[in-house]
Amino acid sequence: MVGGAMIADAAHFCVVGHPNKGKSSIVSTLTENDSIQIGVESGTTRQADSFSFIADNRLLLALTDTPGFQRARQVLAWLQQQTVAPHERAARVRAFLDVAEHRQAFPDEVALLTPVMQGAGIIYVTDASGPVSASDLAEMEILRWTGQPRMAVINPMAGSTHQDEWRQTLNQYFQWVRVFDPMSAQLDSRLQLLRAMNELADPAQQRALKRLIQHLETRESGRLSQFAQQLAAYWCGQITLTLDAARLQSGQSPEEALQQSLNKAEESRFQQWMQQCGYSRLELETQLNWVKGFNQLMDTEQWSFWGLKSKELMVVSAATGAAAGSLFDVGTGGSSLLLGAITGGILGTAGGWLVSQQQPGSRLSIPGIKKQHKIGPVKHPNFPFVVMARSLSFLNLLWSRTHAQRDALQLEVKASTWSQAEQVRLLRWAKQLQSDKWSDKSQQALEAWIVAQLSENTDQSAE
Repeated sequence: MVGGAMIADAAHFCVVGHPNKGKSSIVSTLTENDSIQIGVESGTTRQADSFSFIADNRLLLALTDTPGFQRARQVLAWLQQQTVAPHERAARVRAFLDVAEHRQAFPDEVALLTPVMQGAGIIYVTDASGPVSASDLAEMEILRWTGQPRMAVINPMAGSTHQDEWRQTLNQYFQWVRVFDPMSAQLDSRLQLLRAMNELADPAQQRALKRLIQHLETRESGRLSQFAQQLAAYWCGQITLTLDAARLQSGQSPEEALQQSLNKAEESRFQQWMQQCGYSRLELETQLNWVKGFNQLMDTEQWSFWGLKSKELMVVSAATGAAAGSLFDVGTGGSSLLLGAITGGILGTAGGWLVSQQQPGSRLSIPGIKKQHKIGPVKHPNFPFVVMARSLSFLNLLWSRTHAQRDALQLEVKASTWSQAEQVRLLRWAKQLQSDKWSDKSQQALEAWIVAQLSENTDQSAE
């Protein structure tokens, strides 16, 4: 067992090739493991390590990440010192591994050939940026001598100038040749590679790979519904969030407390989505030209990046039938505080804010805050768009990402890309929530709308 998972009949492949061709990136993408060390320098992988894909407590796929060939021509020369029949070549490779001195003289070759000769299939990784060299040919010939089922993967990490030459050469040594970019491979691309691997496997391992393929297909459709339900619940929670003023920490202002609660809720939701997608080290980062703190939901001075512009808000608010004075509710004695309380800044009606185009981050005094019994919810008309846009942006980027990528995730989508009809629907839903007119039918409609948004962006990323 590995990590509590049954290992019997799991498909096992050894990922081999010359250093710095993307072997570890392919292992990371196929096993959905972002903890695998990946580096641009040669020799990042120094020993053979196995990584697995486990589903329903069953180990379905094991991939052994290996060091790159270092002295392939010398190894091939040793193998060819004796003339052997084709059916004796695998035994000759085993004889090479049995020589104790070879562990010192050829440590990388011994490390990569050992799991192969123990029964692993071969995935030979190369790129097509340069011509086929004598060392490349030696590597392929050694792998052919093993007698193990094998396929070649061209990783277009550095270009494809010599791809035709490589294809014609690889076809002479491998049963399958595929082009696969582990940095951008969407589900369809990964499934195609797994199906090719399935053609090489024995019947028992084919069953494991078929289970893996079915699992990935089923999970993809299930995630769409699951994420939609989770996002809808999270959005509703943010739109209706209120705090008890009596429970504030000493010296903490009402607006600070509400800001922290809303930011914390977003951070927690994003972290849960990352965990659901198998990311343990992914970080959220702003673009270089965005100001510090942009990754905070309640950094209201940056809402112009996410919500609607002033003129758009005026049109949408009017279309929603929202009276200007009702969009803000700043009062005393139990009435809720809105964006003005959060930012410390906006008094008057929504119409007044829209006409003056005053930024949400400006500072104005708000009388009566300390008399409030309840803090929130946020009723500024931009708030529903900001919460939804940031969440959809995060999910879309997370969905289209591969586990081989090591850069931080950067939010990009703007709410202003939605149609006016969609903007009106969101604002109406927010008003229903905050006026206690929410229903199961409304919840279902919101979830269906989110499914459509996620599906649209998923289809675009797959093109």
